[in-house]
Amino acid sequence: MSTVEILSDQENKALGRRELVLNFKGGSGFISRQGATDAITAKANVPKGNVKLISLHGKFGVRDLEALAYVYSDAETIKRQLPKYMMLRELSKEERKKIKEAAKAKPPPPAEKK
Repeated sequence: MSTVEILSDQENKALGRRELVLNFKGGSGFISRQGATDAITAKANVPKGNVKLISLHGKFGVRDLEALAYVYSDAETIKRQLPKYMMLRELSKEERKKIKEAAKAKPPPPAEKK
């Protein structure tokens, strides 16, 4: 398992979130998005629902992963600021499929005529 270290922790008061840059030592190929989110919540000591993993990428020749995560104060702020696909990323494949099927089944709202 990889170890997690916080490289940068900045407070963004305008958007109501903390912006964390983390390094997962030796995590390349071993850690998933959900595993990374769990590790971030444990390291930053925040509730899991308030953490959104924005990016997780590796570097050439190194087994480390660098992550960017946002820690919000509440769920409403997350829904206002981030696009819907970022919420779907953290769900399992079955849950994503159910949500996509439900969206397809729902007819689009009628277009307004001028």
